[in-house]
Amino acid sequence: MGKGLRLFDFKNWLKPKHHKRLWGVGFVGALATTTLMFLLLRVEKVFVLQTYHLGRGWFLAIFFIIFLELALILFWALLSLPPKNRGILLSTKGIYFFIRHPIYTTIIFHLNILTSLWFGSYILLISIPVQYLLWSRLVVAEEEYLISIFGQEYLDYMSHTPRFIPWG
Repeated sequence: MGKGLRLFDFKNWLKPKHHKRLWGVGFVGALATTTLMFLLLRVEKVFVLQTYHLGRGWFLAIFFIIFLELALILFWALLSLPPKNRGILLSTKGIYFFIRHPIYTTIIFHLNILTSLWFGSYILLISIPVQYLLWSRLVVAEEEYLISIFGQEYLDYMSHTPRFIPWG
């Protein structure tokens, strides 16, 4: 496979300035999110909290729209900044023009909404602000890391591009 066709360039990622990207915020945040979702679903079941049920048509329509949006954001992020360039190049085009962390956005919002739809869980919908705050705290370390790589260019980018919500 030609050098330009590889999705991951581990040789560059293993250089000292990029070692943090291998075990950065994404893994920790995703683990925290899924753990919290699992615990909330257990709490909901143990305390027999109110759930909801959508008709099959509504469920499929809403699930499909949310899943399609999730897939669109992830695909757009992949096109805007391929994995081999993460932490090496700063992308401010594509979806990164609107939000700094599109992949984390899908975890915070789309994953919670899809799981809530699947289990009919109000508590997961209510937990989205908590997830947002959790990720806002976690992403600070990654942004400090990106500032150390890109300097003023990233600070300028941060000043005019919101973290997770385009209008936020």
